[in-house]
Amino acid sequence: MNDYPKTLRAGDHLRLAEDFYLAFCELPRRTPPQSWPRYFLLCHAIELALKAYLAHHGAARKELTAKNVRHGLTKLLKRATNKGLSLSASAQKDIGLLNEAHEKFWHRYPKEVGKPVPTIDQLQPAARELLDAVTAALYGGNCRPPVHP
Repeated sequence: MNDYPKTLRAGDHLRLAEDFYLAFCELPRRTPPQSWPRYFLLCHAIELALKAYLAHHGAARKELTAKNVRHGLTKLLKRATNKGLSLSASAQKDIGLLNEAHEKFWHRYPKEVGKPVPTIDQLQPAARELLDAVTAALYGGNCRPPVHP
């Protein structure tokens, strides 16, 4: 397993989140069954954006890598909203819909889960809202950070 960066830089996390989001947008859409690579990209973009926000607000490396938080989107989201991140109720609900799939690595090891899995394209607006909110918190306004070539 890779070691988490020793120095948390919110801007680096946010740039990576944008990179994963752009890769999600560029992969072809598929009808169900799910496009698990796109699922991974969008979930990871959300995770990195939330960690960028928390790092910007003083979260320590240990706080973001603890086993009870590591890939938990709802836990990261709750911490971020407690620190002032403003997202619509629908965006928060949609991000929550991705939590189990991301925490249990469904996108890495797909299996039949016995319940409906949200179509990833339906959740894209929530991810974009999150990325824009974190960008505004880090850089002000609606400007987006530069994306790696």
